[in-house]
Amino acid sequence: MPHQHRRGGYGLIIERYIMREILATFAVVTLLLLLIFLSGTFVGILIETVEGDYPAAALFSLFGLKSLVSLSFLLPLSYYLAVLLALGRLYKDSEMSAMTGCGISPNRVLNGVFKMGLALALVVGALSLYIGPEAEERSHRILDEAAADTGIEGIVPGRFTPMGEGRLLYVESVDEAGRMHGIFVQAREKGVEQVIRAATGFERIDPRTGDRYLVLSDGHRYQGQAGRRDFEISHFKEYGVLLRERSIEHSKRRRNAIPSLSLLASEHPADRAELHWRLALPVSVLLLGLLAVPLSRSTPRQGRFGKLFAGILLYLIYSNMLTAARSSLAKGDAPEWLGLWWVHALMLGLLWWLLSRQRRLPTPKRRREATA
Repeated sequence: MPHQHRRGGYGLIIERYIMREILATFAVVTLLLLLIFLSGTFVGILIETVEGDYPAAALFSLFGLKSLVSLSFLLPLSYYLAVLLALGRLYKDSEMSAMTGCGISPNRVLNGVFKMGLALALVVGALSLYIGPEAEERSHRILDEAAADTGIEGIVPGRFTPMGEGRLLYVESVDEAGRMHGIFVQAREKGVEQVIRAATGFERIDPRTGDRYLVLSDGHRYQGQAGRRDFEISHFKEYGVLLRERSIEHSKRRRNAIPSLSLLASEHPADRAELHWRLALPVSVLLLGLLAVPLSRSTPRQGRFGKLFAGILLYLIYSNMLTAARSSLAKGDAPEWLGLWWVHALMLGLLWWLLSRQRRLPTPKRRREATA
């Protein structure tokens, strides 16, 4: 009895050691994948901000929201690779063989990987079902509010900036104090064309009414049609242009911004496919983590990355099958009750086959019993 108690205690210590190895690898892999994926996202947002499509003030807010959205499908891959790499190192250094020889069952490793995967699946489920759609919706709101502003905040020197109501603003440069230089404004007031040129300008808010004005200094106003007698040219020292806020118009939302409860209530096949996709992400965490356990088994000669290529190939097949099933469901070609579950069932069958095959392979303990 004391011997069995010590073995159970050792098993728990070894299980915690394996879980720490997986967790440390998971943190590194997640960081690397985030850097790779989000660097492209950040560059894309930065380019669109420079071009004036996104407001500069919302740059980091948009980046943070896009990061939350991307985590839901990056974390399953991170966990899968972490289990593959961590257990692969243990096999390479013969640590796993030593643990098995001491009576540590492979089921102990599976149990630890399952418990970690279950905790991560809850996080991914929250991201895919609630946090991700809300983050996507907030990013749409930021862009809608930016499209409804007066255009002053989104000025890019050297480019024409729409100001609403058919008005265009061109600014040669903006100094550190926010004062604009070399200003050109084209507008239409009561059906009459106006062109205004000014040396400098700045934005002013009336403290009494809250109205916003673009105050232009030292310039000329050209009004009317050139060549006609009513064409006017006037010089001004200071001229104020009222900036009217445009009403916020909701842009067309992508389906991944729709709340999960709304998808559940919808009868549209594409909405149901999106819901099945969101449910598939936390399920994939558990399946991929467990699949990585038998896939990571290798000999010291194969090295730590011996099964990595096969593991990545299997992930690509699984991911493409989920994408194809989602597309088929969205088009109405597949019944909704089948959803994406048949893909998970195939992976579960593969897991059962791999684990059954692994149990039939000789272990150090079985070799000693066979030679005794």
